[in-house]
Amino acid sequence: MSPLLNFMVTPQTILLPTDFTGRCDRSRDRAVLLARAWGARLVLLHVLEDDATIPWDREEAIDRAQAKLESEVQNSDIAICTRVAFGDVTSTILDVAAEFSVDLIVTGISRKDELGDFLIGTTVERLARRAGLPLLIVKGRAEDEYRQLMATTDFSECSRTALITAVDLFPSAAITLVHAYHVRLEALRGREGPAAAQQAEIAMELDAFLNATALPHGTQALIDVNVDYGDVCQVARDHVQANVVDLAVIGTHGRSALATAMLGSTARALVGCLECDVLLVPQSSRANQPAHHIIR
Repeated sequence: MSPLLNFMVTPQTILLPTDFTGRCDRSRDRAVLLARAWGARLVLLHVLEDDATIPWDREEAIDRAQAKLESEVQNSDIAICTRVAFGDVTSTILDVAAEFSVDLIVTGISRKDELGDFLIGTTVERLARRAGLPLLIVKGRAEDEYRQLMATTDFSECSRTALITAVDLFPSAAITLVHAYHVRLEALRGREGPAAAQQAEIAMELDAFLNATALPHGTQALIDVNVDYGDVCQVARDHVQANVVDLAVIGTHGRSALATAMLGSTARALVGCLECDVLLVPQSSRANQPAHHIIR
């Protein structure tokens, strides 16, 4: 039996939290580009942490932040809302996202550790765990629309949700489905039979995964597949570098009990090691979409 089609419409509202630092420039430019392409409303948010130990004039602080927000984006082609709020950064972002029925949160990441990997940051990780909707982490400059996408898969439901979301949001982009695997112990001992059997099993799982994924007619035939041996970060990073990938789409378990404790280790590692932008898609994001955001 074919699964029910369950496609998102183009996002109607994008949320961009900003702290006015230089690292927010790239996420701002990407959010503007997406809002213009989708005809979406852009909500700009600045959160003031309410520290009672620091004497300040709340109204003056709000007025200054409001003026900065209004000067952040000068674009008459898109609808823009601004909001200044006091409170915990993550909780406030989530509250504003709910208030405006946000479809996508856009944020930035810029710092690297001594090994050259990106540092995900506490607020970004908390958003990834708690938001229950797609989170776009921008690393590169927004020079053009996303054209080359990579969707990672371990054949799970969360990776299925990520693939469907990638197709829904970027229907004109080229998409490659990437799966990394490890050879079992008996194959490492020189037994070619088990290795071949494992590869055949992966091919069957891949076919079953794609056949059970509700995609627009003809889309499946346009999706490239890359199955490679090795650690998932290395396989994904090699593919991104070799194919000039603009965006990696990664599924997470969203609001599951495990995910509330930490962002999945694979998703976290991929966010850190990939040079391209990353879209984190929680498995719960489609189930939690309001009825008017779903086409059945």
